[in-house]
Amino acid sequence: MNVTIQKILILIVSFLCIFCMSCAGTIEKETVYDQPIAELENEYFLGPGDVVEIIYHIEPQLTSKEYVFAVGDVISIEFYYHQEINRQVSIRPDGKISLPLVEGDVIAGGLTPIELKENLTKLYSNIFRGPLITVTPVEYNQAVNQLKETITTAPRGQSKLTKIRPDGYISFPLIKKDIKASGLTLPKLKDIVSSEYNKIIENVTISLVLEELKSNLVYVMGEVRNPDYYLMDSPTTATQILSRAGVLMNTARLNNIIVISRNKDKKPVGRIVDVEKVLGEGNIANDILLRQYDIVFVPKTAIALVDLYIDQYISQIVPRWVGLNFSYVLEADR
Repeated sequence: MNVTIQKILILIVSFLCIFCMSCAGTIEKETVYDQPIAELENEYFLGPGDVVEIIYHIEPQLTSKEYVFAVGDVISIEFYYHQEINRQVSIRPDGKISLPLVEGDVIAGGLTPIELKENLTKLYSNIFRGPLITVTPVEYNQAVNQLKETITTAPRGQSKLTKIRPDGYISFPLIKKDIKASGLTLPKLKDIVSSEYNKIIENVTISLVLEELKSNLVYVMGEVRNPDYYLMDSPTTATQILSRAGVLMNTARLNNIIVISRNKDKKPVGRIVDVEKVLGEGNIANDILLRQYDIVFVPKTAIALVDLYIDQYISQIVPRWVGLNFSYVLEADR
């Protein structure tokens, strides 16, 4: 009885070996293909945890635009015939100022000196006959001064380190809304930040430097000891990342390592890397440099697939005593 069962199980194992090896070849041809991917520009996409240094360059320059009053500016308002009510006033956070002999407050923020002078002339015409008024900025460009004060207190000089938060957003001095940086390249983020600062301050240019990267990740799975994501802090090849993950040499199919990347259209494309040649022949031409967010998959060998099928479909199904005899037969055959 036991001998008959052993023969049947041996036949099953033989069938599984042939089936697994044929399936392995079919899967390779259908799911991945060995062809070069069009090289992309060396772009790094920012992500949570990355630290960006923003460097400010503030240089006063001549401009043809009229100055517009802003919150915090100090204005001198002088009356030619009524010097007793001359005042220096500061624009409050609501954009308004208070003046003598006038009920209520007067809007000053967002106006040019000429516009404010015209408004005050009309307003005081109800009090004085033909008032002559002079409006002079005394302290201005407060946004620039505030920015300088913010950034020069940093130990790095006129710069500031900012970390991208887990939600992908980043904060910058004086910019009221947070900016989503995750998924952007550094030049694209610079364009957005520069546009926001130009709405607030003129004559300011910025430079962005990636001070610390945390999103240059590659994912390794399959027949490795430590399947996980790994940070690449320098150019890294498929073989190098596998050495960090710890390849299971007895079960890994080293001549068919699959690397899934994105092409220029952001679509996934698979490549086969023959790590066996890289290691056996020292042929580094068969190795490839990994890109951000690549997926490296190490498949099983045909024998490992047979062991898996035996464990899943035989050892866990047939009675325990049969399994013991079956294990003995396999060991004896080996």
